[in-house]
Amino acid sequence: MTALTVNIATRDGAQLALTRVGREVGAPVVLTHGTFSNHRTCMALAEYLARRGFACWVFDWRGHGFSAKAPTSYTFDTVAREDVEAVINAVGAKSGMQRIYWVGHSGGGLVAAMWMARNPVRAASEFGGLVLLASQATAAALTWRNRILVQVMTGWIACGGRLPGWLLRVGPEGEERRLMQQWCRWSLSRTFTGEDGFDYQRALGLVKVPVLALAGSGDTFIAPAQGCATLVSGFAGTDHTYRLCGRDQGFREDYTHDRLILSRNAARETWPLVEQWLAVRGALPA
Repeated sequence: MTALTVNIATRDGAQLALTRVGREVGAPVVLTHGTFSNHRTCMALAEYLARRGFACWVFDWRGHGFSAKAPTSYTFDTVAREDVEAVINAVGAKSGMQRIYWVGHSGGGLVAAMWMARNPVRAASEFGGLVLLASQATAAALTWRNRILVQVMTGWIACGGRLPGWLLRVGPEGEERRLMQQWCRWSLSRTFTGEDGFDYQRALGLVKVPVLALAGSGDTFIAPAQGCATLVSGFAGTDHTYRLCGRDQGFREDYTHDRLILSRNAARETWPLVEQWLAVRGALPA
């Protein structure tokens, strides 16, 4: 599979790696990872889609994967405002300003939703669809066990710096302290707001973009089903699809956070769902 990585710059000086997978023509399908991760989380799905004719682009957040170390500390707001903006501009220019389709795992879907919440008019005109794979912001601490875990994380972060992925067994990368503090705050307060107080959940009510949201029934901490359903329900319009992926719903397994996107069963079940949804909404070239 042909892959070509280029570097792009954000307005605040971060250097991001953007990798094209497959064909050069067609509406761009952007895939990106979440916290503690990098492009490798999305690459197998990108190659699957590329083999079926989609024009895929995979990008690493600042400080992750092939992207350079972040110039300053950052939050989810920063990634949404700067990284997402830079990627939208870059792939838009390279594709002749065709509509963009965004596939985000976990925080990768969340930052796209955050950008759309602050830019609803542009989102409606520049995006053909948004796929959220295990993306949520407010439901990680609904049980007492999870709440204690988030509180412990909050204390750990307050005493240290970058949070190592091995500590939580969630991925190969460390994560920015301020970004994880924000996630812990969302979880404990059950409010999805920016550092400036901007209410993302409420603002999504102005965003008219088709959305597919998949949640794993075995994902009980990072992206519980309730949080995933709450996020997608906030969008305006009527073209929204939410599916819980588990044995009770006819799937091969109760998908956990990572296995929803990166497993043999995902290749048989969730990847085709994404492919079909994108195709129906015009992501394949005529």
